[in-house]
Amino acid sequence: MMDVKIVLLLVGACVFLTQNVQAGKHKMVVYWGQNAVYNQHREPSRWEKPLSHFCTQTRYDVVVLAFMHIFFDGRQKDSMPALNFAFHCEKGSAEYPFLLRCPKIEAAIKQCQANGKQVLISLGGAVGGYGFKNDGEAKQFAGRVWNLMLGGSELQALRPFGTAQLDGVDLDIEGGAPTGYSAFIRELRQLEKGSGKHYIIGAAPQCPFPDAFLGPAPGKAFGDVPTMIDEIYIQFYNNYCQTGDAAQFYPNLRQWLDYSAKNNGPMIYVGMPSDDRAAYQRGNHRSVAEVRTMYNKIKDEPRFGGFMLWDASFDQNNVINGRSYSDHLADILGSGPSPTGGPITRAPVTRAPVTRRPVTDSPATKGPATKAPKTGAPTKPSTVSCAGRADGFYSHPSDCAKFFQCVGGVSYVKSCPAGLHFNPKMNYCDWPANVDC
Repeated sequence: MMDVKIVLLLVGACVFLTQNVQAGKHKMVVYWGQNAVYNQHREPSRWEKPLSHFCTQTRYDVVVLAFMHIFFDGRQKDSMPALNFAFHCEKGSAEYPFLLRCPKIEAAIKQCQANGKQVLISLGGAVGGYGFKNDGEAKQFAGRVWNLMLGGSELQALRPFGTAQLDGVDLDIEGGAPTGYSAFIRELRQLEKGSGKHYIIGAAPQCPFPDAFLGPAPGKAFGDVPTMIDEIYIQFYNNYCQTGDAAQFYPNLRQWLDYSAKNNGPMIYVGMPSDDRAAYQRGNHRSVAEVRTMYNKIKDEPRFGGFMLWDASFDQNNVINGRSYSDHLADILGSGPSPTGGPITRAPVTRAPVTRRPVTDSPATKGPATKAPKTGAPTKPSTVSCAGRADGFYSHPSDCAKFFQCVGGVSYVKSCPAGLHFNPKMNYCDWPANVDC
C-alpha cells in the first residue's frame, strides 16, 4: 500500500480491506508474554500458559508478543534491542544477555502460523527504554527489527526466534517523544519491497484522540504515513473514553473511524481488558452480553477491524460456563482462523552458546539483570500529581513497585511486573538492587 499514484492507492485500498476483513470477518487480537495475572494469582497453575497453548487451543486471530521494551540497550554489544517475556524465556548470550534466544517460542510461532494465526512483536510497552533521537536512529532500528524478527537475511545468528519469521510489528508507544516513528515505518515498508510478503504494521495508542505520541498530527506517524499502517489496537481502558462510558466511548471511537476513512488508513480495533483486574482502573471490563451489544452497534462500520484483549493470562483465567472469555467473544465475532498450510521460516543457522541470565527469588517477570549506577536519579515526587509536570514517567511517592505517567496533565498510576521496582533514572522497571528507593 504505497501512496504514490491514485490508481495504486485505489488498488491498495481494495487489497487492504480484503486482507483485514475478508467477507465481513472481524479479528480478535491478544497480547501474550507478560503473565500479567501473576499480580493477582500467585499460584503457578494460574500463570500464563506457554505460547503453544494459545496457538493450538484458542480462537485468537493475532497474537502479539510483548515486549521488545528497549530499542538500544547499552549493556549489550552494539547496543542491540532487549526483550522481556517474563518467565517464558530468559536466556541470552554473553555479549547479548537481553537479546534473548527462545526456541520454545520459535516452535510455537510456527504452530500459530500453521493454524492460521498471525504473530507480531510489540515494540515499546508501558515502561521501557525506547524512542529515537532522530530519523537516522529510527531507520537503523527498523533494519534491526527487519533482520531480527521479519524477512531480513542479516543478523541471523542473533535472531531470537531462530528460523521463524513473524508476521509484523506493533508500536505500543506510551512514553518518550514522537520523533522517528514515521521514519521507522517508511524504512520498514522500504525493506519489505521485493520480499514477497506483506508484513503487518500495527499500533496500540491510548483512546483519547489524537494520541499524544503517534497522532494523527503532522510529524507523528498516524498523520504522516496513515496508508502504511494496517491496524490500530486502541486501548479503550484506563482512560475517560473506556467502553463503559457510552457518552465518551462512541464519539471517541467515531473520531478514530473517521480518521481512518478520511486517510485510507488502518483498521480500527476496540481494545479491552480480558478481566476486570487486567486493567489499572476497575470497571473497564465488559461482560459478554455488553460486548455483544457493543458489537451489534459497530459491526457494520467499514473501518472496524475487531477486538483486542489485554492479556492472554487473564483471559485463560476468566472462565465463563467452562469456556474462556475470548471463546465467547469469538462466538460473537463468528471468527476463527483457517489453516494456511504452514509457517514461514528461514534456513537454520549456527548459534553461539547461550548462558542463563541471573534471576531473583520471584518466578514471575524477569527484568534487567545488570547493575546500573545509582547517581543522578530524579527527586521522588511527594504526591501523585501532574500539576506543573511535563508528560512522562515519575516514581510513585510511597510504593517502589509502582510509578505514574503524566499525559496532558492527567496522572495514571501503573505497576511494575512482579519483583521489579521503577527506576526513575532509566525510566523503566528494574531489579531492586539497581534502584535507590
